[in-house]
Amino acid sequence: MTITKTLTFLSEGAQIAGTLYFPKPHIDRKIPGVALCQGFAGTKEMLLPAYAKKLADNGYLALTFDYRGFGSSEGEPGRLVPKLQVEDIKNAISYLSSLDEIDANRIGLWGTSYGAANAIVATSEDQRVKCLCIQLAFGNGERCITGNMTPEDKNKLKETLLKLQEKKELTGKEMMVPVSKILSDEQSKKFFQEYSDKFPELKTKIPFLTILETMNYKPENYLKNLNVPISIIGAEKDLVNPISETYALYDLALEPKELMVVKDATHFDLYAGDYLEQVTNKQVSWFNKYL
Repeated sequence: MTITKTLTFLSEGAQIAGTLYFPKPHIDRKIPGVALCQGFAGTKEMLLPAYAKKLADNGYLALTFDYRGFGSSEGEPGRLVPKLQVEDIKNAISYLSSLDEIDANRIGLWGTSYGAANAIVATSEDQRVKCLCIQLAFGNGERCITGNMTPEDKNKLKETLLKLQEKKELTGKEMMVPVSKILSDEQSKKFFQEYSDKFPELKTKIPFLTILETMNYKPENYLKNLNVPISIIGAEKDLVNPISETYALYDLALEPKELMVVKDATHFDLYAGDYLEQVTNKQVSWFNKYL
């Protein structure tokens, strides 16, 4: 059984809730650490434990955490701002680097979905990260959200978002909606429906303007400043962040890099079963090679 420890660390004055997963058996020498970055509106208890345990079983001290405003962390509930989440990641790296067990020169970052986008940006800005593994990522939020829209529908969405932004700037008020209300693809809708009872945090409300934040988010632009080994994994039948986003990121990434496309898998298939085993083996191998 993997040994875990709950903890908190500070991020810009807010207490961030986290969990450490320790390797077994414990050894005396300093070991590498990996911080895991959760996806859209998720918490550290959702989907990540299997990945953290796999890393711990292979000699890594793994850290999962809740972004500000989500799960057990402090902060304005539901406030999803990429810049703030990247700050949380950097502070997670600071916490991990401070631990006595950790070799601070062997820090890796792992990210999934929205967290993978955040991990790209954090790695490009933080030289303490020596190796990166991402999966199910997007490179350009606007392309990802509006790629299948007609020009007319795309313009309508932009007009609506700009009006809501103007209202917020004038009145300080904004529209808060359940996470499920802003999901457009069937894979995400099914996931949130199935998991919302098990994880009540998914029922939190978030600003409708999160869509605008995401459309303006283009992590692919940061790849030119990312000079660490990067492993990129995509799911062939992903409807959340289409496989074309995975290919776009890989094409822009610098060497050393590797690409894995999981055949017949959807966005949420990679968190369990044979698919989970495939991707975790690949990611552990990548971290072993470069950490």
